[in-house]
Amino acid sequence: MSWNSTRHSLVRDVLDEVARTGVPEVPGGRRAEIDAAFGGLGAFLLEVQRRWYRAFDARLDALLENRPQDIDSALAALWHGLAADAPGARLLLDAHLDHPALAELHRQHRRMLHWATGVRLDLVPAAPPPGVPTGDALWTRPATRRGATAYAPPHRPASKRRRCPAFFRPRPATP
Repeated sequence: MSWNSTRHSLVRDVLDEVARTGVPEVPGGRRAEIDAAFGGLGAFLLEVQRRWYRAFDARLDALLENRPQDIDSALAALWHGLAADAPGARLLLDAHLDHPALAELHRQHRRMLHWATGVRLDLVPAAPPPGVPTGDALWTRPATRRGATAYAPPHRPASKRRRCPAFFRPRPATP
């Protein structure tokens, strides 16, 4: 078994166990394996977060193909749908939300999400308990709601601007 497949199967096994037990912690018996394969909990959590965002971005790309009228609700539904499909990852990431290893990737993803959709994710919405309706209270569209302030990204000269991946570029509305 290669190094990458070992890491991949370790992440899958840990997330399956977290989803099965509902305990949002790395199982004690897996701690040594995680340290050996990833070098620590931070690198392991970063890999889980990367997987989460890759899955989210793939679904976001499909969503933006036919951009819905109410993008806020569509994004909240996308997030909650992914949380239902990958409960172990969401439980683990929610429990370690303040881990310093996750801060930079989360910040980058929020910026990309805002650029692609115009929606600023102020908080990471956790999957609601069963039976609780999913609202869009955690999603805000800057300058469209009363009292909201517009988000202005830092100004960069045109020569210094970075291009965004094609799947994040907004598509023009079709009539």
